[in-house]
Amino acid sequence: MGIEIGKTGRPPQEAIDASKAQSASNTAKPGAGSGANPQPTTSGDQLKLSDKASQLKALEAEISNLPVVDTQRVQDVQRTIATGSFEIQPARVANKLLTFEAGLGKAS
Repeated sequence: MGIEIGKTGRPPQEAIDASKAQSASNTAKPGAGSGANPQPTTSGDQLKLSDKASQLKALEAEISNLPVVDTQRVQDVQRTIATGSFEIQPARVANKLLTFEAGLGKAS
């Protein structure tokens, strides 16, 4: 018996009972489930990592060494605000926002 996706709440009791019965029958069979003696597989599955993994690891190490905040830049901005000489250039801000947004859409 299927469960309708559009409905909310618990599944019908028959579905729960059927699931429990299936689970019980799987564990009753020798070698079924995840017992203490798993059967070795000979399917030949392999895992190969590309150079991207090592590149990511190197980038992660490089980023972890960078400071969280550029204190010199923060001090410069604080000084210009305190002296009243801080200028907002709307065209420059808009251009940087557009460049940033364009960079988010690129998949490499």
